[in-house]
Parts: sequence; C-alpha cells; structure tokens
Amino acid sequence: MFDLPQIMRTAQDMARHAAARQTVIAENIAHSDTPGYKAKDLPDFGNFFSASHPLRATRAGHIGADLRALEFKAETDAGSPSFSPNGNTVSLEREMMRSAETRQGHDLALAVYGSTRGILRSALGR
Repeated sequence: MFDLPQIMRTAQDMARHAAARQTVIAENIAHSDTPGYKAKDLPDFGNFFSASHPLRATRAGHIGADLRALEFKAETDAGSPSFSPNGNTVSLEREMMRSAETRQGHDLALAVYGSTRGILRSALGR
C-alpha cells in the first residue's frame, strides 16, 4: 500500500540515534563519580549510516535487503582523557557539549521529517 519515502525513514533513524546517544550521555553523567568508569559514546550518525547501508535495496525481496531494526551500540570513548585520580574518564563539560549536539541532531531529524510530511500533504492536496 503506502511505503514511507527513504528520507522519512532516514529521519526516523536519525531521531532514534539521537535518543540512544542521549541515553548513553545520561549514563555517563550518572556514573561521573564511579571509580574506574570509562565514558562511552555512540559513533556519529553519518558514520553509522554509511557503514550500515553499503548496498541500497529498493524492494524487500532484493538481495542484500536489510530489514532488521537499526541497533546502536555504545563503545568506550577512546578520546576521553582520564582527569580523575580514581580512573574515571567522564567530563561533565564534555557530556554537556555532547548533549547539546545530540539535541541539535534530534531537532534536525524532526524538521526533516516534518518538512517531508508537509511536502507529501501538498502533493496529495490536503
């Protein structure tokens, strides 16, 4: 029947990525006083998207069509220096910056989705 355009699916994936990254950031902040805790982060959405979509399939029956839901896995942030004597690598300032970046990415995804929906409504005459 009606299938979502690729741009809308990509916007949904981008919003899911932002939500998953915000969860990882919240976990980092919650563990900011835990001795030996290593900060985690998700790869950027662009890197994740290009790695998870090597081939494009226009129909579900095509070879290489990947129908599974996107799965975001947090990795230890190798770039975070150890500021704390107890080995904790969480920097609250860095997490606040990541949180702001993540919010901007989520807002962008919602704007793209809303604009696409408006274009579809106009095309349908509604």
